[in-house]
Amino acid sequence: MAGQLLIRSALALTHRWLGGLVGLGLAMLGISGTILLWKPWWVAVDQLPRAATAAETQAIIATVERLGASYVTLPSPEFGVAQAGLSDGAGAYIAHDGRLLARWSSIWDRPETLLFDLHHHLLLGEAGALIAGWLGLAAILFAVTGLILWWPTRRTFRWRALPARLTRPAILRHHRDVGVVLALPIVLVAATGALMVLKPLAALVLAPLSPAADVAEWQPKPPAPATPAAAPNWPALLASTRNRFPDAELRILIWPKRPGDSVQIRMRQPAEWHPNGRTTLWLSAGGHILLSRDALAAPLAVRTQNALYPLHAARMAGSRLSLPLRIVHSLAGLGLMLLGSMAVVSFWQSTFRGRGSA
Repeated sequence: MAGQLLIRSALALTHRWLGGLVGLGLAMLGISGTILLWKPWWVAVDQLPRAATAAETQAIIATVERLGASYVTLPSPEFGVAQAGLSDGAGAYIAHDGRLLARWSSIWDRPETLLFDLHHHLLLGEAGALIAGWLGLAAILFAVTGLILWWPTRRTFRWRALPARLTRPAILRHHRDVGVVLALPIVLVAATGALMVLKPLAALVLAPLSPAADVAEWQPKPPAPATPAAAPNWPALLASTRNRFPDAELRILIWPKRPGDSVQIRMRQPAEWHPNGRTTLWLSAGGHILLSRDALAAPLAVRTQNALYPLHAARMAGSRLSLPLRIVHSLAGLGLMLLGSMAVVSFWQSTFRGRGSA
């Protein structure tokens, strides 16, 4: 009995300090992720919600090359404009007919680019991405310890959107009950996000699914630069991709980083969940396929890795689960914001109260 009380006290202390120290970070990830889930519905740009035709793709490519962009994500039924990537966070939205709809010079120029960087990098670059990954692990620990602490008091559970009263006991009870309801969605969102960012952890977790040699063999080995360098022949390039994967949809076109490098093209086959697909081809400027990767033939560990983003972002292409999952994820994000901020307030209130009475 004494041992159980000791374990419970240790869990309570861990849960309390975890919430107090990282609660605001979790709240920030929760609210930014929730808003991004509904990005196609609130971005201020004219959209035509369908994929681009072959002629429209050529018009988009012409505009992208004039802008000097390094890549373009083509329009889709979910987000009906092309998005071109320029250097240092700059970019542009392009219509199906090649018209330039909007252009920005940094992530600070548009709310969606700022929110994206806040959610993925905490505005701190690659270091921020790693911090966000560790915050995801903290959210899992937060949820698990909360469930364990809630279990002995489960008979007092009441479902309320807001606390019954603005008193400390009522706020804590509400925090506990909301956390239990949203624990599973929070764990799903946090786990998929952490595994996407923390690559060594993902490799360790997914290792039992496929032999290491198969995964290593699958990793692409981009071809050596060609000599002499030539400008991409896009009609030939697109014809080669369609011949290789006739049922796949063009999603992302990536220009060579250096003269003579290969062109990279991402496609989505009908059975792929990832909205931009993971089927990838590397081609010479003239349209010769140098290397291809069929995402549907990948080792199970790689296919599981590819499923993390669709599950995390509730963007499961071709699946009717996307909208219900987006609603559940939105509740999880709002709950994480509420739980994280309440944990910080409760922690520091009790800390200062304790110091004041000392």
